[in-house]
Amino acid sequence: MTWAPIMCLAVVAFAFVVGEYLSRKTNGYVSAMVFGCIIAMILFWCNLIPKDLAATSTLLVTLNSTGVAMLLVNMGTSIDIENLIQEWKTVVVCCAGLVGIGVLAFTAGSMFFGKEYALTAAPVVSGGVIAMQIVSEAANAAGKPMFAGFAALVLAFQSMVGMPVASFCLKKELIMAKEKGMFSEEGQKKSAFKLPETNLFKTPSAEADTSTMKFMKLAIVASVGWLLSTYVVPAINVNIMYLLVGVLARKINFLQKNALQAAGGYGYIMLCMYALTFNGFSSVSPMDALGFILPLFGCLLLGVIGIAIMALIAGKIVGYNPYVSIACGVTALFGYPGTEILSNEVVASMTEFTPEEKAKALDYVMPKMIVGGFTTVTIASVVFAGIIAPMIF
Repeated sequence: MTWAPIMCLAVVAFAFVVGEYLSRKTNGYVSAMVFGCIIAMILFWCNLIPKDLAATSTLLVTLNSTGVAMLLVNMGTSIDIENLIQEWKTVVVCCAGLVGIGVLAFTAGSMFFGKEYALTAAPVVSGGVIAMQIVSEAANAAGKPMFAGFAALVLAFQSMVGMPVASFCLKKELIMAKEKGMFSEEGQKKSAFKLPETNLFKTPSAEADTSTMKFMKLAIVASVGWLLSTYVVPAINVNIMYLLVGVLARKINFLQKNALQAAGGYGYIMLCMYALTFNGFSSVSPMDALGFILPLFGCLLLGVIGIAIMALIAGKIVGYNPYVSIACGVTALFGYPGTEILSNEVVASMTEFTPEEKAKALDYVMPKMIVGGFTTVTIASVVFAGIIAPMIF
């Protein structure tokens, strides 16, 4: 049977639609990626789909040629510089946590599970889908696509480890904060930080600001990033440059926040990312999958330990309590919107708090968790993956 590209696309989309449905049934505790990965492996093992399904779908062509560039520029537009500066302590703690991941990956992780497993897992533990994409590219280029599948599994399971740890730490932190009177009338002082306005470009009218216009702007900004990385500062990884020019483009009002979503292209690019996951499992046998279990959970455990150790040290230096330090650090394992969802759920579960105390508690933890997720998943993990990926194979 000949598989047409559109048929392959339909299979990829179907697997993750089912994954999203099952994830909702678990109230989001088990991510859609977990179910999608399992479905992909079953389909390949039963020979129900061709091994080159992802390539035939042409989704990988879109992803590698233009998709990653636009996705990273879009991620740059989502970064709020004012929040990063105001929550600088959180940024320091989170970056320290990623250092902990790297240290244990190169030492204990490489010793127990082998260098390839440990260094494949480390960038993904530190962030999210872009880190996985960078690592998967390195694995495929090295002729070891099996490790691309391993990276996808790390991405799929990391939130199941990170969210319970963060939830426990946030609850402990809120109890301690209440005992110290931080949620009393005088307990919290809000400070507003604002950088000078730098709107070099006028916001176009609704008639002119079409989807095509938004895509054009994204492509222009991504092109600038590629040119800068290729010809001006080749020492900076192109993926990092895409992120930086995205931040700048939003700051000067050339791009709006979350421009790719506004253009209507975000969902399709994420479908391309799902195809990358499929591609990683095309060469994974049942025995390979069994062999993944120990390094998968071992690397996740070491990642959390590394985050906790370095986050505690950095937190001590900047004046953070141990629990909030660890909670901020492990945002690397789930990121946004998990950071927002978890903050709301934890505060809502504090039944001993008055409504006023809950409101203040949310004001206390939400900025830290949101900034923590953006620092790790959106920014630092891209840098980390760009540094680590060439060293893996």
